[in-house]
Amino acid sequence: MKAQHHLIRPLGFLSALALLAALVSAPVSAHAQEETLGSDPTVRSQERTSAITDPVLQIGADERTRNLSWMSESGGGGEIRWAKASELEGRDLPADAKRATTTESGLSTDLKRHYNHASMTGLEPDTEYVYQVGSEEDGFSSVAQFDTGTAGGDSEFLVFGDPQIGAGGGNPDDATGWNRTLTSALGTAQDPRLVYSLGDQVNSADDQGQYEEYLAPEATTTVPQATTIGNHDVASKSHEQHFNRPNVSSDHGEGGAITSGGDYWFIDSGVLFININSNSHDTDEHAEFIDEVVKEHGDEARWKVLGFHHSIYSTATHNSDPDVKKLREAIPPVAARNDIDLVVSGHDHIYNRTFLMDSEGKKVGDSDAGFEQEKEEGQTMYLTLTSSSGSKYYDYVPGLEWEAKSVHNDTPTFTRVRVSDEALQATTYEVPAGGAQEPEAQAASEKIDDVEITRAGNDVPETEADSGSDTAEAGGTTETDGTNESDGTTETHGTNETDGTTAGVEAGAQANATSAASSSGATSANVGSDADAGDLPRTGTQLGVPIIVGATAIIIGAVLLFVSRRWRSLR
Repeated sequence: MKAQHHLIRPLGFLSALALLAALVSAPVSAHAQEETLGSDPTVRSQERTSAITDPVLQIGADERTRNLSWMSESGGGGEIRWAKASELEGRDLPADAKRATTTESGLSTDLKRHYNHASMTGLEPDTEYVYQVGSEEDGFSSVAQFDTGTAGGDSEFLVFGDPQIGAGGGNPDDATGWNRTLTSALGTAQDPRLVYSLGDQVNSADDQGQYEEYLAPEATTTVPQATTIGNHDVASKSHEQHFNRPNVSSDHGEGGAITSGGDYWFIDSGVLFININSNSHDTDEHAEFIDEVVKEHGDEARWKVLGFHHSIYSTATHNSDPDVKKLREAIPPVAARNDIDLVVSGHDHIYNRTFLMDSEGKKVGDSDAGFEQEKEEGQTMYLTLTSSSGSKYYDYVPGLEWEAKSVHNDTPTFTRVRVSDEALQATTYEVPAGGAQEPEAQAASEKIDDVEITRAGNDVPETEADSGSDTAEAGGTTETDGTNESDGTTETHGTNETDGTTAGVEAGAQANATSAASSSGATSANVGSDADAGDLPRTGTQLGVPIIVGATAIIIGAVLLFVSRRWRSLR
C-alpha cells in the first residue's frame, strides 16, 4: 500500500500534463480565436484571415461584373463584400457594403480545402473598389483594391504564355520567374484591363502548392485575369475550381468527371474574347461555339480575339503533333468566316508571329513581316507566346511557311496589346533573368517584336459599345500609340535580333515599376494587408496530426487520472 501511495503523485502529474498537451494540440476555430484574442483589431484580422487562401480577381460576364474565386478552410456561407474605395472606414469596409454569396462551392480536389466562386455586379466605370472574400466561420481576407477603368476609348491588355509553375523543379524557380515577368509587364503597361494567361498555369494539374505559387503575386487580386486550360491543367478539376470564368459553355469543350473544360467568352473594352479548350479534340464543337458567340455578340465588338492553348502556327516541335495538325485544318476557316482579327496561343515555348493568314491557312499574298499589317475581312494573324517563367523551352524549327517573325532566345516574354478603334498593336518584350529579389528592376524589358493590325480603308465597325463613348478618355495610352515604339521596324521585325534598348518601354515605365512591383508581390499593394503573411493555416489533412495527438493525450490523461483516483480510494 505504501508503494501505491508513492505512485499517486506521479500519476496525477502525468495526467495533468497529458490534458495540457491535449489543449495545446487541439485546433482552435476561427470564432474561438476571435473570442480569445481581445480587442486588438490588427491581431484579430491576421488570425481570422488565415483560413482564406488563393483569392483571385477575374474578368466577369460583362464590364460591370468581376468574378472572384478563393479557397477556404470551411465549406458553405462564403461571400464577397465590396464598396467604393472612397467609402472605406479606416481599414474596414463600411457596414452597408454590398454583398454576394457564392454561386458555386465545394470540396477541393485535394480534399483539404473548399473552393468558392462569387461575383461582384453593378460596378461603375472609372471607379476604384475595395473588397474582401470569406465567411462568418472562417473570417475574411485582407481588403484588396482594383480599378474598373474607363469605359470605351483606348485600352490595353497583357498576354502571357505558359507560366507552368513547377516545370523547373525549383531550378530555376518558376514562381520567381513568373513574378518577375508579371512585374515587368505591369511596369511597362499603362493600366491594363486584364491579364490573359494562355494555359499551363501549373505543371501538375492537381498540385495545390503550384496553384498557390501561381497566385502568389498580389496583382492576382488587383488586376482581372482570364485563363486558358492547358494540357498540364486539364487532368484535374482544380483549374475549374481555382478560376471562375464567365459565360462558360456546358456543351462545348466541356471537361469530364475529373477533368477541367468548357469554352467561354467575354467582352471587355469593345474586344470580344473567345476562349476554347483545345484539349478537347472535337473541332466541330469548337467551331459551333465560335460561330454562335460571334453571331450573338460580334456586333458589340470592334475587335475579335480568339485564345486557346495549343498553337497551330508555332516554329517549334509541337507544330507537327497530330492534335495540332487537326486544329490547323479546322481553325482557319472558322476564324475567317467570323473575321477573327488575332489568335493567341502558347504550348510550344517559343515566340512566333505569322503573316496575315487566309481561310485556307495560307499566307496572304502581300503580307510581310513588317510593323504595319492592313487586313481585309476574313484575314487573321496568329501569335505564339513562349514561357513567361523561364524554365522550359523548345527547339526552333526553321523554314516554316507561316513564319513572319520568330524569336528563340530562351528568355521569358509577355505581349502588350493596345486597343483603339483604328488598330490592334501587339508589342512583345523579353524579361532578362536577374533581379530576383528586386523584380521591379525588370520593368525596363527589351522589345523583341511589334506589329500593328489595321483594317483596309480604316473600316471601323459600328458597335454598341461605341455609342456615347468618349474616345478622348484614352486610359493613358495616347502617348504610346504611334510613338517611336512603332519605328525602327527594319531592326526589330523579321529577324531574330532584339533592338537591344528600352525603346519599347514608355517614359513612365520606370516610374510605374515600383507600384507594379507592389501589385505583384515585391511589396504589399493591398489596402490593410499584412506585411508578413506568416504560416499557412492548418487545413484538411494537415489537421490530422494535431487532432490525433490531442485525442490521444486526452485519452491517456483520462486513464491516468482514473487510475490515480482508484489508487487513492484504495489507500
